[in-house]
Amino acid sequence: MDVIEFHGSFAWQSCLDCGRRCATRAVVMDGMPPRCAWGGILRRVCVFFGEQIPPRRLRRSQLLAMQCDVMLVIGTSATVHPAAAIPVISKQSGTRVIEINTGPTPLTRDVSDFLIAGRAGEVMQRIVVEEERFKRQC
Repeated sequence: MDVIEFHGSFAWQSCLDCGRRCATRAVVMDGMPPRCAWGGILRRVCVFFGEQIPPRRLRRSQLLAMQCDVMLVIGTSATVHPAAAIPVISKQSGTRVIEINTGPTPLTRDVSDFLIAGRAGEVMQRIVVEEERFKRQC
């Protein structure tokens, strides 16, 4: 299974000057903005609204979407692109798309094969519990 941090992660910081990365938990917050050991400003390694998804992450996501057997679409409005297009790419490639959400999205009618209604964390916890139970029975 591949996981792509499509929008990045708040777990990492990157220096705007030297490009070095460090774990957010290791950043010393003595002043603002936080700075790396060499004095450059640190920025979380994530994509904020209005910024572009890094091209390598976008392309890798598109390629994997074309190759997967099942796609879980979890807790999204499915309205912000290009992320909202990834399940569509999967569906066009013959993938089963399972949506886990509190209610319908633009994907529900024409893209998703199933909608499991509920809060993402609660539904995923139930799935994990059932998977563990199934493994013990096999």
